[in-house]
Amino acid sequence: MYAHKNFKVMIVDDSQAMAEMIKDFISEKFKAASVSVFSTGEEAIRSIYEKPDVIILDYHLDSTDPDALNGLQILKKLKEMYDDVHVIFLSAEEKAEIAANTIKYGAYDYLVKNETAFHRLEIILNNILTHGELKKNLGGQKFFNRLLALLLVAVVIGLIILKLKGS
Repeated sequence: MYAHKNFKVMIVDDSQAMAEMIKDFISEKFKAASVSVFSTGEEAIRSIYEKPDVIILDYHLDSTDPDALNGLQILKKLKEMYDDVHVIFLSAEEKAEIAANTIKYGAYDYLVKNETAFHRLEIILNNILTHGELKKNLGGQKFFNRLLALLLVAVVIGLIILKLKGS
């Protein structure tokens, strides 16, 4: 649906193979997407100045570095720095409590890595892009509504002035 809309995606996963699979999937489904891959959340935080539209974040980010922050800790830091970014968790962690906590702290959605994950990811990305378009259109609509209201007020005032002059 929005395969040709430009947007930036950061993928944060300590599994290089998984990160490449996600990148390939997004690049195939969303031709105009710009995709960056990071193996730690700390690297992603250092690159947040790129202002991605979406960050796809794994929960467990400590397989290569046991001292690395986990996905929830990274989410909290990202939201402090850049509250508007949409963060989607894509993780093998199936505990409902962890999924609920990620949503509680600002994640857009939580997906479990399974056979339907990529299909669901495509739907979520389309929803995010659609929502962005709707917000843009709504902003334009608000402007035109205000302009129309001002013109209507001006016409009413003009009519009142003409009626007063004619009396």
